[in-house]
Amino acid sequence: MERNGLTENKNLLYSRLADRIYLYIKEKNLQPGDKIPGERKLAAEWKVSRPTLREAIRELENQGVVHVEVGKGTFVTDYVEGRQVSIHLALKNFLELFEIKIVLERYSLEKAIPDMAEERLDQLEEMAIQMNDIAARGIMPKEMDHDFHRLILESYGNYEMTNLVRNMTEMYETFDDELYGYFDDKGFDYQAILLETFPYHLEMVQMMKERNIQGALEKYDNIVALDLEIYGRIE
Repeated sequence: MERNGLTENKNLLYSRLADRIYLYIKEKNLQPGDKIPGERKLAAEWKVSRPTLREAIRELENQGVVHVEVGKGTFVTDYVEGRQVSIHLALKNFLELFEIKIVLERYSLEKAIPDMAEERLDQLEEMAIQMNDIAARGIMPKEMDHDFHRLILESYGNYEMTNLVRNMTEMYETFDDELYGYFDDKGFDYQAILLETFPYHLEMVQMMKERNIQGALEKYDNIVALDLEIYGRIE
């Protein structure tokens, strides 16, 4: 593959569009043999070019999710077998966004610790204690976790970076149902691993209060390693 940004962005676009078509099939409960809307309609509705849409359909056709009949349209196949392919497409997009998010969050954490106000550190510590207590009861404090990481970003003081990471978080959350649905079907308890991250949140804040940058980054890396342990289960 060419390594210039234009080619990579184009490939990522039609890969995401392939995910979107697959999700459309699921949401509309289309069955094998059902016809999906034509290229012109989807391109106009989703505000994408027809050539890009055509590439996305070709990718799904290569994986057995749909088949194209010239002059007739695009039809759903037995896409149950193609579901794992969609999982891999979603995971690829997810991990690309996740990697960027990690880099930005880690950088913000490193830069924010020396000058972070004691009041903010106390606030983060209280949140970490609450999350840890909730997680210990087997409940995932998802929204609080998002707020926790957002506060760290805001503490660095770069509004554009904070906004960028927030937007990326919203984007990769669109893959959550698909990815975790895959794990549910496999009988894999991914939530148990997610819950293991919360003691590290508290330990990270304790390092931050000591102004121990390296220690805090190591705890952050522990959190990321557990997240990646989950996504590494995709077969």
